[in-house]
Amino acid sequence: MKKNRSLSAITTISIAFCLIGNCALADFREHFDMGQSYLSQYQYSGAISEFKSALRINYMDTSARIGLINSFLARGTEYANKDRNYAKAADDFRSALFYLMYYPNANAVQNSSQAISQVTNNLERCLEATNFDQSSRNRFNNAKKLRAEGNFAAAGYEFQQALGDKSLQKDSFEQVGDIMKLLGNLPKAEDYYKKAVAVEPGDLNLRLTYAKILDSNNNTDEADKQYSYVLERANTDNKEILYILERTFQKKFEASPSNSNLAANMGAIMQKQGKFDQALQYYMKSESLDPSNINTRINIGTLYQQKEDYRTAIKMYESVLIVEPNNINANLYRAQCYEKIGETKTAQDGYKKVLAMDPDNNYIKSQMVENVKKTSTPQQFVEYVTLNFANSNPSLIIYDYAIELHKDNKLNDSIYMYNEAIRINGGKTPEMYVNLALAQAQKNDYNSALATLQSVQSKFSNDKTISSTLKNIQQMKTDSQLAQASEFYNAKDYKNAINAYLSVTPATADTMLGVATSYQELGETKNAIEYYKKALELKPIDSDIAYYIGALYGELEDYDNAKIYLTKAVTFNKNNKQAAQYLSSIEESDRANLLNDAIVLYDGNKIDESLVKFNQVLAKDPQNAYALYYRGMIYDSKEKRNEAISDLKKAYELNKDFTICNYMIASDYDALGKYKDAYNYYSAYANSNAEDDEYKQYAKARSEELKQYAK
Repeated sequence: MKKNRSLSAITTISIAFCLIGNCALADFREHFDMGQSYLSQYQYSGAISEFKSALRINYMDTSARIGLINSFLARGTEYANKDRNYAKAADDFRSALFYLMYYPNANAVQNSSQAISQVTNNLERCLEATNFDQSSRNRFNNAKKLRAEGNFAAAGYEFQQALGDKSLQKDSFEQVGDIMKLLGNLPKAEDYYKKAVAVEPGDLNLRLTYAKILDSNNNTDEADKQYSYVLERANTDNKEILYILERTFQKKFEASPSNSNLAANMGAIMQKQGKFDQALQYYMKSESLDPSNINTRINIGTLYQQKEDYRTAIKMYESVLIVEPNNINANLYRAQCYEKIGETKTAQDGYKKVLAMDPDNNYIKSQMVENVKKTSTPQQFVEYVTLNFANSNPSLIIYDYAIELHKDNKLNDSIYMYNEAIRINGGKTPEMYVNLALAQAQKNDYNSALATLQSVQSKFSNDKTISSTLKNIQQMKTDSQLAQASEFYNAKDYKNAINAYLSVTPATADTMLGVATSYQELGETKNAIEYYKKALELKPIDSDIAYYIGALYGELEDYDNAKIYLTKAVTFNKNNKQAAQYLSSIEESDRANLLNDAIVLYDGNKIDESLVKFNQVLAKDPQNAYALYYRGMIYDSKEKRNEAISDLKKAYELNKDFTICNYMIASDYDALGKYKDAYNYYSAYANSNAEDDEYKQYAKARSEELKQYAK
């Protein structure tokens, strides 16, 4: 059955329009009336354009918003039912939902719940018809595309649907804020920028955008908080942000030239831009407007501090401390200045004072620690930290310094620090043992490194880092030993190379090969074979190793063992040409020697012994013409004529020089009474190029006698 994809028409929302005939709203009224006129004439695109223009004049007008929604719904329904253009219909339904759900206030949304449900249903049917991917990522990408096309309302709806993916929330909220601002709905823009800031508070550009919209909405106090947040955290690299802040605060200061805080903020902006003289002028202006504001005096101190005029900065901070002895910032910045001019003890006393006032101030702790690093030996550092930071996890402070020393390749000091951190920590942290072992390994003290990790392997049995680092260091040790062995070998110091290879534990195929090749270079072939065999045990199907063993046995003329290992080499790798060729040459030599032995026995009239040998040759090489010939001769002498005929025929077939075979075959057929066959072979021999001796004369004579059987 064909599925009906036609969308039912959406009921137009009916409202009562109540317009004020006021000249201020004349433009609004003109656009609104045109929108109503277009809508009544079914000119939906024109209606949409006019209602949008009306809303831009008065974003709060419910009548224009409802007219715009009805226009989107009517056009979307026409796209779906008449044109079957479900993609365009979906965009219009998205736009309608944006103005129903996100653009108005909460009460308006609640009053439109029935319409929202119906439009959402129609949108879902369009999305189904277009097989639209409704994942958050795709909706986000679709929203960006719609925004780029100027379809802001539909884009705003899609950005809202992307919020299911946390990684897209900040950007989605920010984009909806941008769209609300473009559409003139600044209160809603403020809401969405606020949501975006809540997701990613550290985005300074976003904060600045939020501050500007707050300013536009006359939410001055909150805007100032956001500007201050951005100004406090912006640095010299944030040139664009500082430029925007400068323009913003310049306008504010021009509007309120007696505001000391605005003057101070202008000073801070100029200072961060590196415009120190201008910054000082603004700070002085701020101080003249409000002499009681010590923060301005502190800012002047930071300005001199930044200019590296530490003595003047100290004077500024001390002028604050006369009024407020316990001002944390003044004490802290003064201590920093003393540190910069090399008065470390005074700086340290200053840090201690700040720490006493603010015990949880991690920055102060870190500064004090940094000072001790500069003036103390590792042992003194440990004593200082354990005494002064007993309640601040001293093992972690020492451990962090150990890592720092480790990175600087100060291995002895880092190893001492790691050990002290472990001692104070009570050995509770596996990471400390891992880094200690790595430092020891970097010193090439692999045995200590391995001992460090092995000592706690059972204690931290579930820690994969311990086991993996142990494995890596063992490999590092092996690599180091192999490198040393290789150096000995390349220097032709083969005995030390052997010792170095044998020191690697556990033994590997490579180390055994190293020993074997070293013995080979020393000319100690038997020892070389022994270690090649050990290498083969560790790498049981290595064709090359098997070949090396076979080749060395060949050098010793132990061809039986040579054949065993060469056969293995070829079995392991049929493409090992060296092994195959060497094995073939040995087997060929074996067959030649065996054949010679058989012939010697035959010539010595040791017929039975020679027969055994010839059989052995033919078992290995069934196509050996010589062996077939001699065995045929033996069978002939034993009057085993059929066996003799068979071997002699094969011998002649393989080697046409053996013409005598034809004579022998003919005489055997003659003896068997097979005269026709005898005639043929006598004739063949008689007509051959054989020497005209008594055998040939007999063959001629006998073939004449047997000629009658030729028919």
